[in-house]
Amino acid sequence: METNDFICPECRGQLRPSNKIILSAKNHKGKVGLILLSPELGEYSVVHHDTFEMIEGEHIDIFCPICHADLGSFHEDKNLAKVNMIDAENVEYDILFSEIVGRKCTYKVHGDMVEAFGADAGIHTNFWGETPRY
Repeated sequence: METNDFICPECRGQLRPSNKIILSAKNHKGKVGLILLSPELGEYSVVHHDTFEMIEGEHIDIFCPICHADLGSFHEDKNLAKVNMIDAENVEYDILFSEIVGRKCTYKVHGDMVEAFGADAGIHTNFWGETPRY
């Protein structure tokens, strides 16, 4: 059973009250909705209401549902959102993930260590195949 906590980097509020990470999102039409993500890094299922349109390839803005901080504003690449993860050993990581619908890339960052997940993780690597230092 996954025991990682996911928290907002701004207010430090819990984003995983149960078995899903809950986030707020705004689509290309300006409509807002809640999205639920798997807490398992590299697993890309998304749950959202049928009326909240998410089009493959579009950029959506991701926000904390508690303090409404723009989670895409914590990184230079405006296509990546950030939350923090605290594991069972109480080690905290930055978790960066794509704000592009359907793009499967996640990065677990701690100091100089970057662990990449997802079929599209190479999108954010440089010419020599190295992931950027965050």
